[in-house]
Amino acid sequence: MRSMSAVQLGLFILAFSFSTYASTKNYPCSGASGTYRTNPDSTVGGFVASTATVDSTVFLDVEASVCERATVIESAKIMGRAEVSGRATVRGKVVIKDKARVYGEAYIINPNGTDLLVEDEAKIYGHAFLQGSVIVGDSSEIFGWGKVLDYAQVLGYSKICGNNFVREFAIITDDQTKCVQ
Repeated sequence: MRSMSAVQLGLFILAFSFSTYASTKNYPCSGASGTYRTNPDSTVGGFVASTATVDSTVFLDVEASVCERATVIESAKIMGRAEVSGRATVRGKVVIKDKARVYGEAYIINPNGTDLLVEDEAKIYGHAFLQGSVIVGDSSEIFGWGKVLDYAQVLGYSKICGNNFVREFAIITDDQTKCVQ
C-alpha cells in the first residue's frame, strides 16, 4: 500500500478543513441574496434579504437578520442574533432581541408608549398579533391566532395560541399554556 507524502497529507487536511467550514458556516437568511445595511447612526447593521423591506429608521444589530418577505419599519430595533422572516411585520417602538424569532404572518406593532419587547429565545409565528408595551420572553411562544395586548407579559415556557389572548396587565408565567380553541 502506498503512503501519502507530507505535502499530499497537508493538502488533504486543508481541503477537508475548507469543505467542513463551508458546510457548517451559518449564513444569514439561509444564504439568500441581500446586503448588510448601514444603521441610522452610521454603524454597520445586520443582513437584509433582497426580498425583505426595512426602512431607513430601523436599527439592525450586526448579527440580526430580516429574511424572506418580512417587513420591519418605523424605528423598530432588531438586536443580537434575532431574526424576522416569512411575511412577518414589525412596526414602531418594538425591540426584538437575543435569539428571538418572528416569522410566518405574525404582526407586531407598538405606535407609542414604552417598547414592546420580544427577547431571549421567544418565538412569535403563525398569525400571532402583539400590540402595546408587552413583553414576551424566555422560551415562550405566541402562535396560531394568539394575541398579547396592552401591558401583558408572557414568560417562561408559556404558550398562547388558537384564538386565545392575554391583555391589560396580565402576567403569564410558570409555563402556562392557553391554547384551547
